[in-house]
Amino acid sequence: MSYYYCVRYSFPCQAPLASVKQLIKRYRYLLMFITNHNFPLAADLEDEVANANVSALDRLRMNTIIYDVNSPPTEKGKPSNITLAINVAYLDIDELSGKVTIHCWLNIHWRDDRRGWQPKDYDNITTLTVPSDSVWKPQITHFNGADDATFTVDTPLQFRDNGYVMWNPPAVYTAYCNLNMRSWPYDKQTCKFNIGTWAQNHIDGALWVHPQTLNFMDFMRSSEWEIADWKTKNVDELLYEFVQFTFVLQRRSSMYTGVIYIPASCVLLLALSCFWLPPQMGEKIMLNGILIVLVAAFLMYFSQLLPVLAGNTPLIIIFYGYCLLLLSLGTIIEVVVLYLATAEHKRRVPELLKRWLHGKLGDLLLLSNFINEAEPQASQSNGRAKELEENPYEDIRTPLDINPTETPSTRALQFDWLLLATAVDRISFCIFTLTYLLLILLYVL
Repeated sequence: MSYYYCVRYSFPCQAPLASVKQLIKRYRYLLMFITNHNFPLAADLEDEVANANVSALDRLRMNTIIYDVNSPPTEKGKPSNITLAINVAYLDIDELSGKVTIHCWLNIHWRDDRRGWQPKDYDNITTLTVPSDSVWKPQITHFNGADDATFTVDTPLQFRDNGYVMWNPPAVYTAYCNLNMRSWPYDKQTCKFNIGTWAQNHIDGALWVHPQTLNFMDFMRSSEWEIADWKTKNVDELLYEFVQFTFVLQRRSSMYTGVIYIPASCVLLLALSCFWLPPQMGEKIMLNGILIVLVAAFLMYFSQLLPVLAGNTPLIIIFYGYCLLLLSLGTIIEVVVLYLATAEHKRRVPELLKRWLHGKLGDLLLLSNFINEAEPQASQSNGRAKELEENPYEDIRTPLDINPTETPSTRALQFDWLLLATAVDRISFCIFTLTYLLLILLYVL
């Protein structure tokens, strides 16, 4: 226990000299008394009062953050290394603008020997959380940012007693991505994020993603994209250094199977079936017209869905474009076939073509059945023969309806032209089938 004494003296304005001498002697004795008993000074009293009222956490905070915030950290007298990692939360690509956006948490670690403390001096406190604006922190920059939407939130920092500092701010980065839409919708896109600092500190890059993060913990799976691969690379430039995070994104294409490929298959089947309809049916031209409108609508849909790319036109667009061209050619062929089958011809089919149609070419085109069934029927009545002579073009739908032996001058002539029209349909079917197969192989390979 300390005792404090207060001595009060009054000094009269007019005092005798003896009284003054006695007063000086008393002050001398008092000074000797204070010196011998070691009374605490005023500054020591203030420190004791302050220590009694301030908590250990407050004292630690004052002793830790009171320094120049522009002074970079040091480790063993050298600039401290900075470890940069990212915890991916969400990834998405905007094809129309050619940009990729990543939502993530930055995991930034460094060591500062000047910021350590002894836990026993502060009630065994080992960690301290401080505001980000009151201490030094690295200036993290997104070097290939695409727009002003890129930002990093200033979250508090955590200090440890050994000088280890951790900073985990959330960030949203947007970068340009060189899209290759050639294999759309089964495409893979490779996008890069260059994240670093302007300071001359060494950055050790490590991608903070693991199976649990990618599956169900922090990573939210995109409805259209999934991460197929990733890698990191340290890049050291003259004025700055950064970590290049590279992501390979695979499109989820199951949705496009029903939207694109099933209609394309139906278009192919209907386009080829037109060549097997009777040659004198005008409905074939109408069917081709409907298919042309359908394919044109798909091309307009693709133009709204996909970006305009100079050298990487999607193969599916090329496929639909050639389908539109082939359907137009098929319509022209059907017009010619319809004319050959229904017009009243005055000339005979060239003899060479006639021999081919009645020979091996007819067998290859499956025309022999028509020719055999058109042979004269001995049991046919004379009344029917007379009726055919009077109305030679009545109710002619297929080559089976024509009997050239009953009206040799007219019916046989019409039968040959109808057979030629059917042969043109069959040959066109073979050519168009091979062309469509080549288009499919081009897309698959």
